[in-house]
Amino acid sequence: MSARGITISTVGLVPAIRKLAAEDLPITFALSLHAPDDELRDELIPVNDRWKADEAIDAAYEYYERTGRRVSIEYALIKDMNDHPWRADLLAKKLNARGRGWVHVNPIPLNPTPNSVWTSSEPAVMREFIRRLNAAGVPTTLRDTRGKEIDGACGQLAAAED
Repeated sequence: MSARGITISTVGLVPAIRKLAAEDLPITFALSLHAPDDELRDELIPVNDRWKADEAIDAAYEYYERTGRRVSIEYALIKDMNDHPWRADLLAKKLNARGRGWVHVNPIPLNPTPNSVWTSSEPAVMREFIRRLNAAGVPTTLRDTRGKEIDGACGQLAAAED
């Protein structure tokens, strides 16, 4: 398998992102952001109490500067939680503040998990979120979910029981 076909993803372990950049491996790096604001990200991502959203974005941008490899931002769209138009606008503002052409956003509909109160955003809401990012000049592609029919998609394995 080629290293170019490998993606390393993190929720924002800033020292590890910097260490990965220093390795200079020809891989894809993905930051699982899920919220551009610390108020919500504190609830969604436990490490956000240590490394805030802007610190994680800064480290991702440093990865791009050091390696020249475009960064992917992963963003699970959760109905009425992180899919608001203003959050799309804030995400675009934060990413564009660091430059253009360094990042690609991959929103993904939230995968269903047993006993979860969260659900995926409505299709019209997803389209508006993506439209706002693209209109701000941030390349964005709705990512297809794979494996949900066998409960093997992102987030589903952690919720599985024996």
